[in-house]
Amino acid sequence: MDYKELNQILANLDQAMVTLEETYVENEGEVTEETEQMEAQISGLQELLTTDGIDLLGGWLKSKEDRKKALKAEKDYITRQMAAIDETIEFIKTKVNQILVATGQEKVKGARGYSFAATTSTKSEVLKDALNDKYLELAQAGARANGLPDWVDVVLKTTTTELREAGGDALEYLEETTTPSVRFTKPRASKEA
Repeated sequence: MDYKELNQILANLDQAMVTLEETYVENEGEVTEETEQMEAQISGLQELLTTDGIDLLGGWLKSKEDRKKALKAEKDYITRQMAAIDETIEFIKTKVNQILVATGQEKVKGARGYSFAATTSTKSEVLKDALNDKYLELAQAGARANGLPDWVDVVLKTTTTELREAGGDALEYLEETTTPSVRFTKPRASKEA
């Protein structure tokens, strides 16, 4: 059985049930040889659907779940590879920065056209734990006082941009880490006219 046959059997079953019901209405509920044959046909179609039909759909579902699992594993592998590459990139930049510092230069260009310039990298992060410690209980109490049920969670959320724009006390929930880094420029092909 394939999917097309499954749909045809479902349509046949539906039609057979409608026909049986109409026959019973015409016969005022009397059981006849014709209605018994229809009921046997319906039972056979139902049997076919609950055996071969279920196996077809179960096999199809299993193959899709297996494919999803395989894709997730591949995605996780790629994510790990990208993280490893990111770490290697940062390691290389640190080494280049060490060379710049050791040689007392701000910029350097290699013989093959690769060039680096000293710079700094700033990473901004919201101090979520400190924000929650200070305001979560207050937010929950206010929400509960205004009718928010206990089964709904209150979550505090802000961004580094919002904290910077607010300024003042908001800045105590913003952490900025500045580290030495380098800007990398690759050799470029000449522009053709």
